[in-house]
Amino acid sequence: MKKIVSLALLVVMTFASSVSAQILWKVEKPGDSHTTYILGTHHFAYPSALDSLTQLQPALENADKFYGELDMAKMLTQESMMAMQQFQVAPADSTLDKVMTPAQLDAVKAALDPFTGGQVPIEMFYPVKPAVISNQLAAAMAMQIFPGLNPMEGIDKTMQDRAKALGKPVEGLETMEFQMGMLFGTPIEKQVKDLMKTVSEMNTENERAIDMAKAYLNHDLDSLMKLIIEENSDPEDYERILYTRNDNWAKQLLKEMPSKSLMVVVGAAHLPGEKGLLEQLRKAGYTVTPAE
Repeated sequence: MKKIVSLALLVVMTFASSVSAQILWKVEKPGDSHTTYILGTHHFAYPSALDSLTQLQPALENADKFYGELDMAKMLTQESMMAMQQFQVAPADSTLDKVMTPAQLDAVKAALDPFTGGQVPIEMFYPVKPAVISNQLAAAMAMQIFPGLNPMEGIDKTMQDRAKALGKPVEGLETMEFQMGMLFGTPIEKQVKDLMKTVSEMNTENERAIDMAKAYLNHDLDSLMKLIIEENSDPEDYERILYTRNDNWAKQLLKEMPSKSLMVVVGAAHLPGEKGLLEQLRKAGYTVTPAE
């Protein structure tokens, strides 16, 4: 499941860290009174993972505006939910039974059975795209690491709710349509290949997920990025999932940062590295430092 854990943007687990914050960053420019804070999140982690960040609440209170990857309130409307379902449905000539062999279908069912109790027939998955199953496997593994977690009560949604409670305007850096296209818009043949790679590597992925969990909760972005790079050797995936989006987000933020103090909450994988969001802001003349 190497590729899919990174595409689903990480899974993390247990203890709070005493390491100085490296998932919350302060972005400022000399002579500018506006300060932006950027929080690297994990989409499946408990909100309590943020408890050690003493500067997080003051940063949120002082922000003029909040940005997440998506405006999650809009994503949860009935209209958006129906649209998301349409993105996940396979074309009539590309349903699972038409693009996969019986042996491949058996292997997929075997990978799903530990999470479904073996009670869900593979035929139920025929109408959806292979990438849907890949993402469901990643989410199911995360649920094992975080028993009882409701993803809609994770860090991203919690931070947006806190911002709204403070009267802050909340916006998404992307639309739901863009993210659905990114996750489920690749050619079906590639989705099949990625799913079978995931299925063939299931036995090692729980350990890898725990390593990624520890890296996140220890606020160690460099180790987290190393794990992601080890998982996925496809340059096109890096461009599509990480780098192009980093470019787009940096352009949006740089337009507003001179006139507003922002709170930005995005997946932690987008922050580190030469093509990461933090380095792009440095190159634009901003000072980027950990928020202790």
